[in-house]
Amino acid sequence: MLNFIKKKHLLFILLIAFATRIIYFLAIIIRNPDGIYVYDSNGYWNIAYNLKQYGVFSQSADIPLELDYYRTPLYPIFIFLSELVGPEGFSIIFFQIIVAVLTCYFTYRIAKEITNSNFISSVAAIIVAIDVPSIVMSNLVLTETLFTFLLITCIYYFIRYLKTERTRTLILAAILCGAAILCRPIGFFLPFFLSLIMMFHFRNKLRTGFLKTGILLSLVIMSISPWLIRNKITFNHYFLSVIREHDMQNYQAAAIYAEVNNRSLAESQSILRWKTFKEFKGDAHAQPYEYAKYIESEAMKIAFQNPGLLIKHQAVQFVHFFLKPCRSYLDLQLGNWGKGFNAIPKNVSIFDYLFKHTSKLTISIVFFQLAILLISYITLIFGVLYFKINKHLLYLLLVGLIIFCFANLTLPEVTESRFRVPVVPYIAILSASGIYFLKEKFKKKTSEKINRK
Repeated sequence: MLNFIKKKHLLFILLIAFATRIIYFLAIIIRNPDGIYVYDSNGYWNIAYNLKQYGVFSQSADIPLELDYYRTPLYPIFIFLSELVGPEGFSIIFFQIIVAVLTCYFTYRIAKEITNSNFISSVAAIIVAIDVPSIVMSNLVLTETLFTFLLITCIYYFIRYLKTERTRTLILAAILCGAAILCRPIGFFLPFFLSLIMMFHFRNKLRTGFLKTGILLSLVIMSISPWLIRNKITFNHYFLSVIREHDMQNYQAAAIYAEVNNRSLAESQSILRWKTFKEFKGDAHAQPYEYAKYIESEAMKIAFQNPGLLIKHQAVQFVHFFLKPCRSYLDLQLGNWGKGFNAIPKNVSIFDYLFKHTSKLTISIVFFQLAILLISYITLIFGVLYFKINKHLLYLLLVGLIIFCFANLTLPEVTESRFRVPVVPYIAILSASGIYFLKEKFKKKTSEKINRK
């Protein structure tokens, strides 16, 4: 009977997650059907279309198709498979909503594995279910929802392995880790991160630790190797993607260049792109890997010549990662900036943006999510205490480092709420633990007062 109540309780949370996302999806369909797309969506969708029509991995909208070296393959394949069973665009969103609900479920399962508390597990799942950026991203043709799911399932099975030490569980965690990397290259650090946790877990059995770490790394490499081999055959180098190098130039270096030379970011981006394109000794289109390494070195020169600005921008980015609310996507998706998928002009006054193109509903949602963030971050501090008191130090290291790594790997000038989505489950678990810690403290004090009377 107790198990039935627990399952019913979890089912109710998952229904909340599903309902919030479906209601928002219906609002987009009614107000602005093209609101499920933004600029980057176009590239992913083009790849899926070209795979279906021509069997070519390309973002090109016209023939001849140029082989793509920016995107990794998993999300375009997800789009391709989704549209085999449903109408264009909407089937992608429907399956993303299912994936988002499963993310809530695995948040519950991870919290339960770590704390063995139904209260903490339920609160963590609720936080994910009502997280506004997570709801919004599940209704956009972008990688965040699928990547978050692959990441959390990888972490879940990795935790299960730490508890059971079953090799088949480690194999599953490694394959999911490889899938996450093939969804978003930002996951490149995960194998090394998991290896660090593994060695810490087996610190008293180093031989076993090295063996299991070797299995983990080998399986991850095997999982991503078909894509690496494709790039070796096509572009003569083993690599995942070159988008990181281009982003370093277009955002990190360009932001510093703009401040040093008193120019706009867009102007600085144009200057640096044209400069590196002219100075590169080779064919930038035929040698994407070599060109990427060249612009990376040029971007790093600008960054390290201005260490103060680099640190300042990184600090601002770190704060934005945790605090930026999700507002612009709401306005775009609901048609407050016009129908279709577009971008909010960068030179628009914040006051014009707030009062002329933002509805009262959007403002209310923004204040709601800021309140949730405030509560989450305050209780997260007590969550750390809960983990420490209950000797969950290994899991605290695991969860804390995931949050820290993602917060530091996004680039300045482009950091927004959507980049926070992959770590929301881990913030939620710490916050839920803090809420439980405070609840128990309050209960204990109340009980002591009653006993004194």
